[in-house]
Amino acid sequence: MDRTFEEWDRRATEAINGAESELKDLWGKARASAEGGTPRGPTETVALEARPEEVRALYARVLAAQCLIDGRLDPREVQYLYVFMSRVGLGSDSREEVRRSLDGVEVGAEDLVRLVEEVVSEVPDNEDEVAVSLIKDMTQVSRADGAVLPPEEESIRAVAEARFGERAERVIELAAKTVEYEEALIKGDVSASELEKSVKDIAAVATAASVPITALFFSGSVVGLSAAGITSGLAALGLGGVLGLSAMVTGIGAVVVLGVAVYAGAKWLLGGKDRELKKQRERMIQEVVKRHQGAIEDLTEDVTGIGLKLAEYVSRSDRNEAELARLNGDLRMFNAALAELQQEKGDLEARSAQHAV
Repeated sequence: MDRTFEEWDRRATEAINGAESELKDLWGKARASAEGGTPRGPTETVALEARPEEVRALYARVLAAQCLIDGRLDPREVQYLYVFMSRVGLGSDSREEVRRSLDGVEVGAEDLVRLVEEVVSEVPDNEDEVAVSLIKDMTQVSRADGAVLPPEEESIRAVAEARFGERAERVIELAAKTVEYEEALIKGDVSASELEKSVKDIAAVATAASVPITALFFSGSVVGLSAAGITSGLAALGLGGVLGLSAMVTGIGAVVVLGVAVYAGAKWLLGGKDRELKKQRERMIQEVVKRHQGAIEDLTEDVTGIGLKLAEYVSRSDRNEAELARLNGDLRMFNAALAELQQEKGDLEARSAQHAV
């Protein structure tokens, strides 16, 4: 048994060292590109937030469908959707498109498989990255209401099997480990040494599944960080990262570095310094709070819009009772989601104040 653990530890260390070497090479290319040098190569990843809005909206509709797979919509799932939509920069029209996809529709696993394939077809340059990213985000939104039910597990498995075949179980395991890792970090439940073990574990599973590590952060971070937020976290520490790859954000002509390193930078992953971990966690929480504030503003705008539509509809003589009930239901659901979002933002601020002490 000891030999088995030693072998896995050796493989994980090799994966980390290999990724670090690759990142240094890619970072050099990134700097050259930012300075007008060699353009983006085929191995680089364009983050979701830099994709066309219709691609980002379609991606969000996959997560909306996952919210409905268990036959019930929870305000905490809507809250997660709004943080996600804020994270990837969806505008008002796209948010309405996602909201309408939540309206009383029965969804099956086959619908999720079809939607995921639609998204993948829109990003032929990063097919594996977007597929793994979707499975990770489907895993997270399924956890938003506190219970992952069998229909949610089945849809995740169906998507993984359709896309990855015999590698499906490894991909599902990788998604779950990444979600649990990020949640533990933001909550402050673990030490730097425990996080180091988690990073090695994630690296080992990613290697076994033949999955590029950038896939885990294609859409940003499940705790609310955007790709740009991940980049700023790296920049704040002056780190290249131990598991990152590069990504060209074409929309603003800048290079974004993605990677687990925002959570496990060399200063405290390799040195095991809990003080550095505490400082970086504080930076992360502040970024997540900003993302929640953006989501609150978006949701407030949309709730106001729903309220105005409802008031206008009530005054009509030819109103349809089913449509009236739908608008009333939307208003209740999105108001509840807004309350959940405000509560979570308050909890994050309290946690930030606690870490600052």
